[in-house]
Order: sequence, then C-alpha cells, then structure tokens
Amino acid sequence: MEIRMNSLLLETINNLPPLPATVSELRDYINTAGDNLELSKVATIISKDPLLIAELLKLANSPYYGISRQISTIPQAVSLLGVSNVKNTILADAVKKKFVVDVSPYGLDTDTFLRYSAEETEFISNWLNKEDKALSDTLIPCAMLLRLGMILLSSILIKSNKDKEFLAENMKNNFQNIHELEDKYCGIDSLSFLGFLFDYWKFDEILIQSVTYINNPHSASSETKKSAYALSIINCLFEPYNPLSSFNCKKAIALIKEAKTQNITFDIENFMEKLPNTAKANLQKEDEEV
Repeated sequence: MEIRMNSLLLETINNLPPLPATVSELRDYINTAGDNLELSKVATIISKDPLLIAELLKLANSPYYGISRQISTIPQAVSLLGVSNVKNTILADAVKKKFVVDVSPYGLDTDTFLRYSAEETEFISNWLNKEDKALSDTLIPCAMLLRLGMILLSSILIKSNKDKEFLAENMKNNFQNIHELEDKYCGIDSLSFLGFLFDYWKFDEILIQSVTYINNPHSASSETKKSAYALSIINCLFEPYNPLSSFNCKKAIALIKEAKTQNITFDIENFMEKLPNTAKANLQKEDEEV
C-alpha cells in the first residue's frame, strides 16, 4: 500500500494542472526582474488576459484588502497592492480554481469545509488589516490555499480506493492525530505538502517559509517569524474538525502569548474583538458553564 500511495503522490505532483500562460509569465517576470522590474511591464502582462484583469480587479476590491476607494485599473491595483502581493494573490487565485473539492475521506462536509476556508481569508483581513496591513496583505494568498493539501490528499485517497479505509481509521482515532494518519496513507501530511506546493509554484519565499513553519513558528527565521505565527494562529482557530470552538480559540490565544515570548507582538484585545461571532459565542457559552 505504501509504495502505491507514494507512487500516486508522485503522479499527483507530476500531473498538477499547469497555470494559465499569463499567470506563469507574470510570476516569472517578477521573480527574475530584480531591480529592473517595471510596473508598466507588470500591467502590460496582466492586460493580455481579460479574465485575469477581471479577477485582479475583483480581488483588489474584495473585503480582504479593505481598500476604501474603488480600484478600476490595473496600474491602480499594482500600485496599491504592491507587485509581490499582486503576483502571489493572482497565483493563489489561479491555483484555487484548478481543483475539484471533495473532502469526504476526512469525514468532512465539503460545503461546510469551503465556507470555513473562505472565512479564514476574510478573518486575516478583519484581524490584521489595521494592526498590520502589510502582514495581512502578505498572508491572504496563504489563507486562500491553506487547506489545499487536504484537498489533494483527499483526491489521492479516492483515486486509490483507500478513502473509506482512511475515514474508518480516522473515526476510530476520534479524528485526532490527523497528520500522522495522512503520513501513513499518503507519505506526507497535508501542511508539509502545502509547503512543497508553494515552492513548486514559486510563491515568494516568505510565504513558503510561513507555511513550512506553521506547526512550529518559534523555529522560523526572524524575517518570517511573525507571518508564521499569524498563519499558525489562523490554522488553529479554523482547524477543520472544530473550527471556532472555544478550545481552538484558547489555543490561538495561547499562540499569541507564546509569540510575545519570541518578541512578536499581536494586539490580543484587537484579536478578541475581531473574532467571528461564532467563536465569541462559543467562548461565552463555556464561561457560563464553568
């Protein structure tokens, strides 16, 4: 089983759908231009693809970025969001559209899974937009794709007819130690796979490192430690089996306190204020029961 599953993992990687040509051109130009990068060239590449124009303007005007005025042109979007953010967000959006989502091997309802995945991205903006807008903008592509590893491992399990066996063992474990089970069946856990995918698609190094250290942000470099902690907090808060539960809220708060010991400061009052209403209600309910 293990050899076959690793073979399927390799096959999945080799058969990842190609990015649209314009998206690849944009990424490669920005990644190689260095000091010679020209905003006009970035705008020209994007302008080749009417669908890409529409998607970028839609994203630029989405609640994620909290921009008060309407963005109506590509140069406006590039200037306001920054070249790296434009590249990473366009990449994330293009990747996201390539995959059919079925997370039934995990015992999760796909519609609910997708709803909470969307809320993760929205929460990044709500939480950090005023406290640290640059960090918020940087992490939006990560939040957009945070559960992609689970989506692809689900596909592998279904293709190999191991989905029911995986689910049965997952249920037997009471949906605990999920990453150990992923590694057993697929040769890799979903978050490690996500880090590999970010590197494969040539996202910015800060995003690759933030994903790589999501489970141990204290080990991240000084340059990426804050982004790794922020992503770890989001991952904990929206953990797929108990999203926004009082337990996961408290784990997220503990991470904020841990970050402070690493000289990384988040405004905990702001975090509590910006928590989704479901999380606030769950915390209040537990307090009332104590």
